[in-house]
Amino acid sequence: MASPATRRIRFRAISGGRGIRLRLALRPVLRPGAAMVLPSLPRRSDSIALDEDALRATAVALRRDGFAAVPGLFSRDEVRDVERLLDRALLEAEHTPAALPFLVRYPRRGEPAEDAGSDRGFGGWDQIELNHAAALVPALLETAVFRGCTALACRLAGRVSRSFDHVIYKGARNHTATPWHQDAAFALWRASRPRQLHFWIPLQDVTPESGCMTFLAGSHLGPLVRHRRVLRSSGQPGQEARPDPAGSISCPLPVGGLTIHTPTTLHRAGRNESALPRKAWIIQYGPLGSARLAVKRLAGALPVPLAGESTRLE
Repeated sequence: MASPATRRIRFRAISGGRGIRLRLALRPVLRPGAAMVLPSLPRRSDSIALDEDALRATAVALRRDGFAAVPGLFSRDEVRDVERLLDRALLEAEHTPAALPFLVRYPRRGEPAEDAGSDRGFGGWDQIELNHAAALVPALLETAVFRGCTALACRLAGRVSRSFDHVIYKGARNHTATPWHQDAAFALWRASRPRQLHFWIPLQDVTPESGCMTFLAGSHLGPLVRHRRVLRSSGQPGQEARPDPAGSISCPLPVGGLTIHTPTTLHRAGRNESALPRKAWIIQYGPLGSARLAVKRLAGALPVPLAGESTRLE
């Protein structure tokens, strides 16, 4: 095997507010079919005080492959706090007219699975998504998971803040796969977005069978690929790419871990073929993220908090 190449990589760290320059050895991209998992990071959820080796490995993976899988960031109890808030948000959003425009529901095809009793709260839907969940439930912004993800995003990309978040719940034995796509294909401005990172946080253990994230390493280095417009079973328009999936890398994770990717990284998630729901919270970070949310709020493009939730302005 050829000797690993070296190059200089620059990323900003919060401590001291200065850019630091590292000389890192870059390993070849993982072999096709391999699961990419980085060393576990210390569990200090409020500050995410990363050891330098783990932080460097994460930065290198994002630069080289366009994604990173990071296990062991949060405890089960910390993730469970988020799950309770999101479960309640989805149930209440279905009965709140002002929240319905932010709720996306996919009808279940065929008969429900025999073990669909574990799928409580889906109301017979195959998949449910909720956009701007943190605007509906500001208490999410006080959780250890959100604070930890924000701290990690800032360690990796400098001064960034939340620009969008949403929830995807796949029912047990569901039929709705998330197709190959680049998140940038959904944006009005499709140019490169440096320092923008997207966090995918599963609320339970995830495997290829249950619909974990799958990426094409290095796909972020090329131009935006062609996407075709599709009409999804939810009735909402979507974007779908058709890359050669050879060499794609699945990222199974125990609860408490997460994946990070860039807006131009090709990724997908399969159907949930397991007997339990697969739940995930996605948070997008970027420069001026809070300012972008403030503009949307002024324009009436953000939902108001659900009944009983206090307003929190970033």
